Amino acid sequence: MTDIVLNKDKQLSTIGLLIAMASIVMLFGTFVSSFYVLKIRLISELYLPNSIIQIGWFNTFILLGTSISFTFAGKKYRQNNTNGFDLLMTVTITGGLFFILGQFYLWSELTRVGFPITSGQLLDMFYLISGVHGIHILSGLGALIWLQLSERESYSYSRIHHVGIFWHFLGFLWVVLFAAILY
Repeated sequence: MTDIVLNKDKQLSTIGLLIAMASIVMLFGTFVSSFYVLKIRLISELYLPNSIIQIGWFNTFILLGTSISFTFAGKKYRQNNTNGFDLLMTVTITGGLFFILGQFYLWSELTRVGFPITSGQLLDMFYLISGVHGIHILSGLGALIWLQLSERESYSYSRIHHVGIFWHFLGFLWVVLFAAILY
């Protein structure tokens, strides 16, 4: 009977995660389509200085690195290697925090080189897209921290799996958003 309840909980968790990710895709789909409509209406491109693009690439590699470290953390959990799991979760969380700090640095550099948030509609959409994604990264970091601080005996691998799916999704989403803004 307990297995049936746990399996049902896992299925409900998966459905809830898929619904959340679908709504996030719809939100960012709206943002990106609005960005392109503005580009067409304004007959304009968003020209970002090369230094800003380099910061964006650096942040992208940091976020992709956290997906790799999280994948290895999951393997350490399955191997019952608590120290390895804790270390790799700490690396993942730290990388996520560096991504957020990198985004703040990117925004401050944009302002420093003369592109504050009110410089035009396309730039405003860039700030909106990257800012809302940052909020989602913070929620992902919250899930990672919750996983890190939870008692290992209180959850199964499915909890790690669900948090991992969400974290990898956020990394993939950033790559898509970054590419959409650049091209």
